[in-house]
Amino acid sequence: MLKLSISLMLSAICALFLLGSLLDQLAGPAEPTATSDQRLMPLLVQQLALAADQQSAAQLADWAAQQAAVWQLPIRLESAANLALPYELQQQLHQPAGLQLAGADHQYVLKALDAHPDWLLRLQSPSQPDTHPTDLWLTLSLYVGICLIMLFWLLPLTRRLWLLNQTTAQFGQGDLTARLAPSAWSYIPALEQSFNQMAAQITQLLADNQLLASSLSHDLRTPLACFRFGLDAALECDDPQQKDYYLRRLEQDLDRMEAMVNAFLEYASMSRQQQQLTFSQVELRACCRQVAEQCQPLLERQQLKLQLSLTGSDIWLEQANLIYLQRALLNVLHNGCRFANQRLQLQIELHHGEAWILISDDGPGIAPEDAERIFQPFVRLDQTSDTTTTTQFGLGLAIVQRIVSWHRGRVSVQQAEAGGACFVLKLPLHRGTTD
Repeated sequence: MLKLSISLMLSAICALFLLGSLLDQLAGPAEPTATSDQRLMPLLVQQLALAADQQSAAQLADWAAQQAAVWQLPIRLESAANLALPYELQQQLHQPAGLQLAGADHQYVLKALDAHPDWLLRLQSPSQPDTHPTDLWLTLSLYVGICLIMLFWLLPLTRRLWLLNQTTAQFGQGDLTARLAPSAWSYIPALEQSFNQMAAQITQLLADNQLLASSLSHDLRTPLACFRFGLDAALECDDPQQKDYYLRRLEQDLDRMEAMVNAFLEYASMSRQQQQLTFSQVELRACCRQVAEQCQPLLERQQLKLQLSLTGSDIWLEQANLIYLQRALLNVLHNGCRFANQRLQLQIELHHGEAWILISDDGPGIAPEDAERIFQPFVRLDQTSDTTTTTQFGLGLAIVQRIVSWHRGRVSVQQAEAGGACFVLKLPLHRGTTD
């Protein structure tokens, strides 16, 4: 809104000054003539009064008419008795420049004649021709020009508001891909960005809900069917040992269903958790060391080694949430532990204001056509494991991508030097950190 207010004020000021200056130039030439007349009239009346004093009383009227014809000016005599003036103004009649008075549509000068005290010499300024007969049109032009400039200013605003209204209507009618394209001429970029962000969040929320509903219904059918079969078998079995076996299978199925529901609900709640996140500066090397320590029991259980390659100086992230950042790194490491043969590697590289966290393994790797698909929810590339007993539901890497996006970063996968998969998490650095 600050940009909107500033642009409105600048448009109004420019309209007033530019149009006012233009109209002043059009109406300005009449002023010097009026000023010249005001300067010359006192000099002229002084000279005429001196000449009138040299005339006799009988010749005075003819002389005045003659001077009016010569000068082409309204020069005449007035009786001093017909003019009632205060004492101060009467004194000015005897001044060399006389007494200047203004009528309704003209100016004139009265000068007392020393040789003829009963008469006053009256010199009226020449009638000024209407040098600007279009004054009304110039005034109207000023207001019309201001209106046109303000209309020109309003056009981008009204267009962006109309586009925003159209996009909102499309989104409300079910077109979840409707977005407002950014424009450098927009006065309301914050409002447009807020709408696009809101639309993206709503779209993501609806997509997650649909995906959760379909995946949950699909993945729960198998353990529920197994649970029903095992329960029926346990009820019909008379052998205590066989019944215990069925009950243990029922417990495993129940544990898997509980883990599945918890995983799905946790993923569904991430949109709500994003609104509650707090960010601060995080030292990346210490964060990676803590993650390596947390992953150590799993590494020892699977007889794997983790090699850390960290730079010597501190690496500060601009804005990060330590808990969720560690969770993303742990998810990638746990995924690598499932496929690694002997070792994993975690290293940090600095590239043009970004910290690249590379986590690689020496496993079978990931096919290029699956490099994008593995970050989608409920996608499992490992189809060899028993789906009735596994606790992996294809959400780990989807959570990683969601957390990295919260940190204004990117995540991708490529082939590692050892032949396995190499996950690359790219996060923005703190301004004080150098490459």
